[in-house]
Amino acid sequence: MAYILTRVHPKGASTMPDDFDVDVIKLIRLTGLRESEIVQAREQKDMTWKHIQKSVSEHNHFIEMGEKHTRQKAVQDPVHGAILLEPWELDLISTWEMLRLRYVRQLGPAHLVYPGATHTRFEHCLGTNFLAQKSIRVVNYCDDLNTACFQPFSRLLDDYHQKLFRAAALLHDCGHPPTSHTIEYALESWVGLDHLDLGEFLLLNSGLNDVLNQHEIEPHDVIDIFRRRGTNPIMNLLSEFLDHPLDIDKTDYLIRDAHFSGVQLGIFPAERVLLTNRVVKNRDGKYIRAFMLKALHSLEALILSRNWMYMDLYFHTTVKLTEAMVSKATYFRMKEENLSKNECIGLFTRMTDGDLFRWLEESDVEFVREYAARIRYRKLFKVVLSRPLSSFEADTQKFFRETLHDIKKLIDAENEVSDEPGEVLIDVVSPPLGEKTLGQIPLLVGGEQGFDLINLDESQEGRPLMQILKQQARTLPSVRVYADVPNADQVRKKFDKTFPVADIPTYREDEYDLTEY
Repeated sequence: MAYILTRVHPKGASTMPDDFDVDVIKLIRLTGLRESEIVQAREQKDMTWKHIQKSVSEHNHFIEMGEKHTRQKAVQDPVHGAILLEPWELDLISTWEMLRLRYVRQLGPAHLVYPGATHTRFEHCLGTNFLAQKSIRVVNYCDDLNTACFQPFSRLLDDYHQKLFRAAALLHDCGHPPTSHTIEYALESWVGLDHLDLGEFLLLNSGLNDVLNQHEIEPHDVIDIFRRRGTNPIMNLLSEFLDHPLDIDKTDYLIRDAHFSGVQLGIFPAERVLLTNRVVKNRDGKYIRAFMLKALHSLEALILSRNWMYMDLYFHTTVKLTEAMVSKATYFRMKEENLSKNECIGLFTRMTDGDLFRWLEESDVEFVREYAARIRYRKLFKVVLSRPLSSFEADTQKFFRETLHDIKKLIDAENEVSDEPGEVLIDVVSPPLGEKTLGQIPLLVGGEQGFDLINLDESQEGRPLMQILKQQARTLPSVRVYADVPNADQVRKKFDKTFPVADIPTYREDEYDLTEY
């Protein structure tokens, strides 16, 4: 059965763990069966194995039904308009792996608050690809800032690198589990995997790998862009376009999320930001992205729009509550099933949002089923307490920041203030405002006689913006506690006893977490 043969990839070292079974994972993806069931069926060649072979045969039948694309087509996007895709791009988005993203919501359960926010990871991938195409067309580059001679970016990228840039933009979110970032905290906590790990597996061991190789795109090159591990200066530059404080990924999701949610705070002059972006060689001889000084107000609009979107959309109290419920339920469901790494890779690259909620509803853990039902009926907990993070003692602040990366500590804290498992949810809100990372964005200062590079936080014009970001970093991080209203007083008393506030609010700038959403 050729489908389940393990490929050997001589080029590049994978960052994926080496203790997984590719053949088993592929069969988990196709059937949804447990690893033990597949291993046993494979050894005994029983009826289960015959059903597995039938599933593989049916899958291959549907995969082979489609014909390869031979001409360019346009996909109509509500944000960017017509997005022109080449035949090889159409082949990529026709794979089973990319089609799954049509049923994975970009903002997870945020539609419970903003009904229009039902757009998907698939649409976002198309939008990021569009911005990659546009960057190739409109961005200029300069090898020598002393001459101030700019040329079209398309001359710096050869045909392969242009193709690679577009492929990476299209595939950058291919590994997102159901509900996108919502359950990533649970997944990392249980088996140490994130959506990049899942995406890497798919790029090396699925239909995506076949299509990329058929069109002479090296899958490891795409992964190197995502992982920022290339030594080629052009490859590193492509990584910057996709992983940067103001990259094309963030540009698309800010505009797209604002459009579909109706939160207009995400609107900013994206066209001008792109047009005033330049690729230059810095003093170390590396190609980097820089922005013209005249674009500063547009950059300010983008940065502030991003932070406002965190407050009004991404970190909205009810959105965060629902995400916390889904994440916690998923963690306990994985714990209940004692899922292996193979099973996590297989199941979460198979599931859609609907599949995830059905899986949660089948749990034997009462509060996991209750959470799924509460979300279905929209009978959610309420905020019973909200405190600035700076209002706690330094040790307590440190503890809460650690819960952002340690789900066991978070669960212990919840159990301290509740009588029954699942009665209370604690959410630590520490938005990535970027007072450190955004300050390092280089600006081009000068004119016809040449340019100098100066960081945003070193420029006189950028200081007011940096002061705003630092002020937000001091005041916005908070701790929220959710519970049913009848339990509010009891929960508040227990929380205050366990986590008392400081006599004098404390703040240490170097301790604030800046983890991306």
